[in-house]
Amino acid sequence: MIHLAHKNQAMKTFTIGLLIMVLFQIRSYSQTVGISYVRSIEAKSLTHDQNKTKIFQIRSEIPELERLWRLKIQKVKDEISALIKERDALIADMKVGARCSQCNGWKSDFEKKGENFEKHLGDVKGYAIPATTSELETTRKQFAEKIAIKKVQLQNLEKGDEAMLRKLKEIEELEKANVKICRDMTELSKGYEESVLADGKSKHDLWTKDLLHYATNILIADDKITIFKDQVIRYEKEFQKEGEKVRELVKKENQLAVDQKNNAIATNEQQINTITETKNKYIATNDIELKKLHQLKVEIERELSKSLPDSTKSIQTSNQKQVIEKIAVLEKSNKDYTLEAESKIVALKNIILKLKGDIFQLNTNLPKVQELAILKIKPSFDQKKSAARESENAAVLTLASAKKLYLEKANEYKRKNDAFTSEITTESNRMLIAGQKINCPIWNQVRGMVVTNWNQVFPCVNNLTTMAKPYSTNVFNAYCSGKSLASYMSIYKSFLMGLGQEDREAIKANSNAAWYEQLTM
Repeated sequence: MIHLAHKNQAMKTFTIGLLIMVLFQIRSYSQTVGISYVRSIEAKSLTHDQNKTKIFQIRSEIPELERLWRLKIQKVKDEISALIKERDALIADMKVGARCSQCNGWKSDFEKKGENFEKHLGDVKGYAIPATTSELETTRKQFAEKIAIKKVQLQNLEKGDEAMLRKLKEIEELEKANVKICRDMTELSKGYEESVLADGKSKHDLWTKDLLHYATNILIADDKITIFKDQVIRYEKEFQKEGEKVRELVKKENQLAVDQKNNAIATNEQQINTITETKNKYIATNDIELKKLHQLKVEIERELSKSLPDSTKSIQTSNQKQVIEKIAVLEKSNKDYTLEAESKIVALKNIILKLKGDIFQLNTNLPKVQELAILKIKPSFDQKKSAARESENAAVLTLASAKKLYLEKANEYKRKNDAFTSEITTESNRMLIAGQKINCPIWNQVRGMVVTNWNQVFPCVNNLTTMAKPYSTNVFNAYCSGKSLASYMSIYKSFLMGLGQEDREAIKANSNAAWYEQLTM
């Protein structure tokens, strides 16, 4: 039965070992850096199990060894008892003379051989003689030495059977070895956790660095959209501002033309006044002379109406003719002067009328002229706005592409992290199975720590694509730090520093203030 139990235990150990090997072969295509710890733990677990099997086997042998050991003890005790009995019998014989005079054989010796001592004496014609004191002491001493030797043997046996002690020592050493194996397995599992966690953090750092590159592309593309949108608005404002300048300049030029024409009207009106005044003065002077001439004419006609001598009448008639001629000359002169003055005044009034018409047209056409002047500068601004809109459209496409690439990369690294944590689970389970099989404590926290680390660093990167805008109040958390983020900050800061002041202001207006200050400090 003991042999059969040992055989079953050995078969169980072999089966478990084979199963572990098969599982290892199946999973060998995907392993963490801690696989050597897993293999060591499994190997130690197997060794621990083999040690337990050996202990079981040895313990199964101990009862028989103990039985044999006790038989040895009893044999020596029996031998001591026999020696004491033999000594006592011999001493008794020696004291009463129970020794053959012929052969010196003792009665007890013959009895041991089954012979009759008295018959022997008769056969050899001997007689019984007693032992001397010296012989008694010698015999006692001989038996004492024999008994002492046996007692020493008994004491040595009672200390323990050498074969059984070797087996117990072997069990003790195997049990100590198993305790050390268990301790080593715990330490190895701790080493596995430290190694895998460090590797996990290294992977996460590498992945987040790459993701930060894609996230930076998203932010830059998004900021470019903001910049180009702002440029369109800015160009429109510049156009409006420049348009106002053009409008004001045209208005000033128009007013200058109106003022010039008003000045011309005033000049012409002054000329008309001057011509009129001059004409009036001229006619007034002539009218005084005419009045005098008409009075003289009347006087001459009155004289001629009188009866005058012919000579006097002839003189008066000649005088009358001269006066009439002078009156005619003056009246013609007045008429001609008036006609000439009026002609000039009409011409000047026509000029004034035309100037007023021009002023009316200038005032009426001012808005149209202003718009025509603005239209001349509009193409330049339209071209700038069109270029900005085209750049914005290109940035929109770039943003969509950057988001798509980021999402693909993010999903890729999520899958890699899932595969990584899945492998950790598999390897951790292997270690747990190896530990549970021999009741050994195994560290089993690394998967949670790796998942926690990923759940801290990935959202930090992911949030950078959305949380740097005005609708966010918390851009960076406690985990958003380190070389990866510093690299991102450096790249993005370089992008910002390469922009003009107006473009940076546009981004600042569309970004979280604290976040922007961090980048531009």
